[in-house]
Amino acid sequence: MTDQRTTSPRPCAAEPGPALRTAVGEALRGLIVRGELPPGARLVERTLADRLGVSRVPVREALRDLEAQGYAVTRPTRGIQVREYSAAEVDELFEIRAALETILLRRATGGVSPGAAERLRACLAETAADLAAGDRAAAVAGNARFHQVLTDVAAGPQLRSLLDGLGERMQWLLTQHGDPAAIHLEHVALLDAVLTGDLPAVERLGAQHLSTSRAELERRHEGRRTNDPGVQS
Repeated sequence: MTDQRTTSPRPCAAEPGPALRTAVGEALRGLIVRGELPPGARLVERTLADRLGVSRVPVREALRDLEAQGYAVTRPTRGIQVREYSAAEVDELFEIRAALETILLRRATGGVSPGAAERLRACLAETAADLAAGDRAAAVAGNARFHQVLTDVAAGPQLRSLLDGLGERMQWLLTQHGDPAAIHLEHVALLDAVLTGDLPAVERLGAQHLSTSRAELERRHEGRRTNDPGVQS
């Protein structure tokens, strides 16, 4: 079972009522998206309340919200758990991501300003430092941030809106990859191709990037399905 007692941001500064319920929900959603509460993890009110430094009431309310938002699910005899995406849902997410990021990479190739290029390089440098320090969680967040910065500097308003809607789910997908260092190296190669305007290399590396992430996620999903017959397929 996932240990839910590790240090977490505490939303206790919020006033009781809707504001606290919202703050607790955001804190729990962040733990899920970052992979600190992985797919299938039980969401126990008392344990989560202790972890966040709040009473059980706002946690109970926030868990109902997370169910409505698709981040959690109630299973008979198991209680509330972090949602496990089915294989079909994972396929759909990757298809959407592939279509949108292909457009994004084409827009970025050869068209990134010097200031934007510096932002992207700085993002990669921070992630490299996190990896060198052995901080996996920070490196995973850095990999997700690279996609966000690329969106910020290269997407138009409509594409940005679509990618932003996929943002948290993309970060969730990235947390499922077993090796954030591998993702980082792919980002380094992608950025080099983007900045030199090498569109064939960008398309090849972009497809490879999606393929390796998808294969890793499918491997993990199959492992969870084998070990837990209750996992959807």
